Amino acid sequence: MRRITAVGAAIVASASVVACAADPDDSARAAPTGPTVSVPAPPVPTVAQPDESFPANGVVASVLSLDNNFYPLSLSVAAGTEVVFENNGRNDHDVVPVGDPETLTWGVQAEEFAPKGTYSHVFGLPGTYAYYCTIHGTAAAGMVGTIIVTEP
Repeated sequence: MRRITAVGAAIVASASVVACAADPDDSARAAPTGPTVSVPAPPVPTVAQPDESFPANGVVASVLSLDNNFYPLSLSVAAGTEVVFENNGRNDHDVVPVGDPETLTWGVQAEEFAPKGTYSHVFGLPGTYAYYCTIHGTAAAGMVGTIIVTEP
């Protein structure tokens, strides 16, 4: 019986020593082994100011603000086209130009764009106008859209 007790004590003692040993360094296994993938930054939109280069041409196009996206995601129009943003969602939204959230040379704040609300803007200068909803996205992801304005 003493032999069994001594063997049991030896097993418990060796298990204690192993359990208290330092953890191995896992950093080598955690490091990526494949090639690094870089994601390009979104293009900086051209923000035309002021927008009076081309007078309104009488053409109207629509962008719907739904609950989590704009439809269409990208809209191409000729300079002078009036774009009407319609809030067809259940939530408030805003339309904020990328790179211009403070001065808001065009766009609409949430207080003025509740469900069933509309906002319109005549895009007079050719360029790419990226925008987003600050409530449901960021300038690079989420509820984003683009108006591409071409020569008339």
